[in-house]
Amino acid sequence: MVRCVSISDIEILPIDPLDRDLVNGWIGTQRAVAAHDLPGEPLPSPSFQRLRLLLWSAAVDVERYVARREGAVIGALQYSMPNRDNQHLIELELEVHPEHRRGGVGTALLEFTERRAAELGRDTILAFATESLEGGPRFDHSGREFAKARGYAVVDQEIHRRNDLTLVGDDELGRLYAEAWENAAGYELVQWVNECPDELVDGMAMLNERMYTDPPMGEDLDIRPAVYDAARIRNTEWTAIERGQTQFNSAIVHVESGELAGMSNICLLPGEELHAWQQDTIVEEKHRGHRLGMILKIANQRLLRRYRPQIRYVHTWNAEVNDHMIAINEAMGYRPLCRDLDVQKKLS
Repeated sequence: MVRCVSISDIEILPIDPLDRDLVNGWIGTQRAVAAHDLPGEPLPSPSFQRLRLLLWSAAVDVERYVARREGAVIGALQYSMPNRDNQHLIELELEVHPEHRRGGVGTALLEFTERRAAELGRDTILAFATESLEGGPRFDHSGREFAKARGYAVVDQEIHRRNDLTLVGDDELGRLYAEAWENAAGYELVQWVNECPDELVDGMAMLNERMYTDPPMGEDLDIRPAVYDAARIRNTEWTAIERGQTQFNSAIVHVESGELAGMSNICLLPGEELHAWQQDTIVEEKHRGHRLGMILKIANQRLLRRYRPQIRYVHTWNAEVNDHMIAINEAMGYRPLCRDLDVQKKLS
């Protein structure tokens, strides 16, 4: 990580987790950005943000910086850089406090990022922006326009859906779940919280690898196959537990072969009492056609509600062309909230 850099009147400096004012300014900026740009989404959890400063998966390298002007934090950067695969890539989070936009802060941070990427030997920067859907809440589009003006092309897009669990009918879910099991003879459900059973961990590694190649992606999105093994799964679990996250997991096992046929997980962050995040759901290709995706999603949502009945919203993302998973989500009560854009720039 580099030391402090000055660009005009803007300081860009790495975040010291023990610098209380710097960390408070960083969290305050993140919360101001979320409140302004992302209606309907939760504000970042201060406790979780502090834990993120100290802990991350061994499979990525992380750098975090803030932009400061006259002693006040007005912007932030995070670089997440895979170190076992996709070593060409930086995943970038760039945020500018709403009260300090159009003053050169974002430009300074992005110029710093592109120089830093070159120093690190990374030639691809992937970032994220949001846009509104017709009939939905109005999201701020400044991130989209900023990326476009600086040569970042939209290479993939997903619809962010949210499920209000207070509106979900248990009878309808029960019917869908029972109908799905009628097509799933020869399979059984396994569930756990946080740590995968030893006999399934190799299968979880395989399915996590497939998440990088199986879901629909834009042709120009430069995401390459991942490398997963049991050790990576265990380190990811350890990191989540140490950061106070709770991971609710459901898996389907093919009884005759013992193969892990599919999995789904939901993440809950510390300090968050209303929102949870649906993460990966996948069914291995040769086991498709048995309604296993529906079983996994409903079973895992029930697991979440059994442990945390006060959670109201679950968020998920799907490629707009992923008709099968969208149909499952819509049947469960997920409704579109906004469109999330993957924006990418190749530096060489």
